[in-house]
This record gives sequence, structure tokens and C-alpha cells, in this order.
Amino acid sequence: MQINFKKWAILVAILILPFLLYYIWVYNVKEVFFQTLEYAGPKEVTEDGDTIPYSVPEFAGYVNQFGEDIDRSFFDDRITVVNFFFSTCPSVCGPMNYQVKDQIYDRFKHIDDFRILSFTVDPETDDLETLRAYALDLKGKERRPAVWNFARGEKEETHQLAAAFFLSAMEDELAPGGFLHSEMLVLVDWNGRIRSRRDELGNLMGVYNSLEPVEVKDLVDDIKVLKAELEKDRARREHQASKK
Repeated sequence: MQINFKKWAILVAILILPFLLYYIWVYNVKEVFFQTLEYAGPKEVTEDGDTIPYSVPEFAGYVNQFGEDIDRSFFDDRITVVNFFFSTCPSVCGPMNYQVKDQIYDRFKHIDDFRILSFTVDPETDDLETLRAYALDLKGKERRPAVWNFARGEKEETHQLAAAFFLSAMEDELAPGGFLHSEMLVLVDWNGRIRSRRDELGNLMGVYNSLEPVEVKDLVDDIKVLKAELEKDRARREHQASKK
């Protein structure tokens, strides 16, 4: 019986190719077809001359609306969107957090390894009771642990911490509500590193403007990209651990 090699080759490709693609996608660090986001911020140069992506520095002393501790470890093994606000803000906070709620929170709130972290720049006004009321008014009842965390800490430290996310926050008696802060959103990965896409001109964005629908859509898409990258990274770590 004569073998039809063309049909045989097609059959083998159908059976084996998906497995090979999955294997490469999961275990090959240098693949070129897997989309990733770039690291934002100044890189650190080690004594060996290697470069390490910028990481958000250590911070502590914060609590969320339920009184639960928030520190640098909050970012571990999850994807986080960060912003700064205050509950009595008469200007950008309302539109900003509406976009966060409608376009981001509602889309990703059921993903276990996704969080939103909003720091108040006015902790003297925004005590825990105020933050709980603000959260309830904005998004209604939420399952625990909280997906959207509203955090308060020391005022001056918070204003300094904003700079670590490439954002600004400060008191300004001429600003609406007495505070100036960025309306930008920041995407942080599971290692505490800020991630971003490049714009149409090839410039690294670093942050996403919450008042620009196109940039919010970009952020939504980039969260999905980062989620796929997180799953790939976990699979690689598990594979490496199994070899030890």
C-alpha cells in the first residue's frame, strides 16, 4: 500500500504542532512571538554590569478600608493598578474612579490575582470609616479579600510615595479641594515593577491617563497581556522547580 506522505505530514502537524507551540510559549524565555510589556523607570546596574528593571521601593504603614495592612508585599504574585485620590476631591477623582470602576474593576474583579490600589492623598480627612463609605458608594458591596483597596497612611510619606509611581501628589491651597495629584493610572506586575506599552511614536508611556478613553482601553488590553505573561511565568517557575 502506497503511503500518502503529504496527508501523513499534515496529520502529524495537526497532532504535534499545538503541543510544540505550547511548550515553547511556556518554557522558552527568548520567544519572539509572545507579546510582553516593557519595564518603565530607570534601570539599576549591578556590580557585574547587568541591568535590573526599576522596582517600586519598600513602603509600609498603610491600611485599607478594612484596616488590613498594605505594604510593598501587596504586589507579590499579582497584577495591580495604582492611582491616587481623595474622597472630597471636587475635580478629577470622580471621573477617574468612575473609569476605573466601569472599565477596569467591573472587568477584572473576579480574577484572583488582580487588585486595584488607590492611595488617599488626604488621610486626615479620609479615615477608615470615610474610605469604607466611599468604596461602598462607588462600587457597592464587595467580596473579601478586597479587590479594590483604598489605602491611607502618613500624608507626607504618601506624597513622596506617589513619585515612586511616576505620579505627583501635594497640598496646594489654590487647587480644587486643596490637593494636587495625578489622574494617571499605573500598572504594576507581580514583582513590583511598573509595566507599560509604547505609544504610536515609539515612546514608552509609563502611565495611563484615566480621563482619556483610548488610554484606558489600552490599559485594559495591557492588563490582559500581563495576565498571560503572569501565567507563563508561573508555568516556567513550576517547571523549573519540578527539575530540582
